[in-house]
Amino acid sequence: MADATLLYDGSCRVCSGWAEFVSKSDPKAHIELVAQESEDGRALLTTLPDSMQELDSIFLRDAHGRWFAKSAASIRILLRLRFPWPLGAILWLVPRPLRDLAYDAYARRRV
Repeated sequence: MADATLLYDGSCRVCSGWAEFVSKSDPKAHIELVAQESEDGRALLTTLPDSMQELDSIFLRDAHGRWFAKSAASIRILLRLRFPWPLGAILWLVPRPLRDLAYDAYARRRV
């Protein structure tokens, strides 16, 4: 059973590629993948915290109901994947504003 849910933009080729990567790198299915445009995705988006309502991001909801977006979601996803991907958690050492700036710069280039 999944211990987290990843909400991704199913109409974005980059986001869908990320979701496919997560699926292939998560053989024990720790992460449930849900496209934001799907019926389940739209229902989950209504439960986002107010502070995240306007974000254009991937979102991760953990088993405790906590929500994460942008770089925090990405790093928490890496931690749930098989080795060597959890090593990417070293990105926690970069201050969040800088990580999110890099996330936003990359997201602007997505298709």
